[in-house]
Amino acid sequence: MKFKALLLDLDGTLVDTAPDMVGTLNRLLHRHGEQSVAEDTAAKHVSNGARALLNFGFSDAPQKPALKENLVLELVEEFLLDYADHTYDKSKPYEGMLDVLNACNNNDIRWGVVTNKPFMLSRTLLNGLNLLDDCSVLLGGDSLAVKKPNPAPLLHCCMTLSLAASECLYVGDHKRDIEAGNSAGMDTAAALWGYIEEDQTPEDWGANYLTSSPTGLLQLIQERIDS
Repeated sequence: MKFKALLLDLDGTLVDTAPDMVGTLNRLLHRHGEQSVAEDTAAKHVSNGARALLNFGFSDAPQKPALKENLVLELVEEFLLDYADHTYDKSKPYEGMLDVLNACNNNDIRWGVVTNKPFMLSRTLLNGLNLLDDCSVLLGGDSLAVKKPNPAPLLHCCMTLSLAASECLYVGDHKRDIEAGNSAGMDTAAALWGYIEEDQTPEDWGANYLTSSPTGLLQLIQERIDS
């Protein structure tokens, strides 16, 4: 069956947001008298959001215990305020992702974003990258009462697009993305170019497809267009 919609995770799938996410983390570390972290190391935690990044940056495990909850909440608020001013300073779509989106636009395949990132930050990012106008649906982690791995956000998108789940492909770089897509009844593809931690094994996530690059995703979509 030809895909009628491509739904994408945001951080680590559509857009490389690590430069700005880790940039905010390092500014907070500096303000609190802590050492900065390397972007390539911290990037592995970006898909897990601000809280995970903060725990990584401020907790030098196993030497330090995890941050206390009240401090985490304060730091998350500080993080989000800073990041809101630097959402797309250096972030950009992964190489080849614009070709994927163009293929969708040129073949009547609608595309959208389903992310656990807060909605307004996601909207700001897509708008700053000139992607918002072509995006058919955008759902953030705070758009509904639940978020991934719950399939509800993906099913909500199906209703918005008036499509069956079987007509959609969901792509993400985290196990929860694949779990959500599978539970919703969609075909799923693991984005192996994303922020995958070293102890993760994407081949065990249960995705229908393992895509090593956006070029591979484009090939997959093209095959379904031509079939």
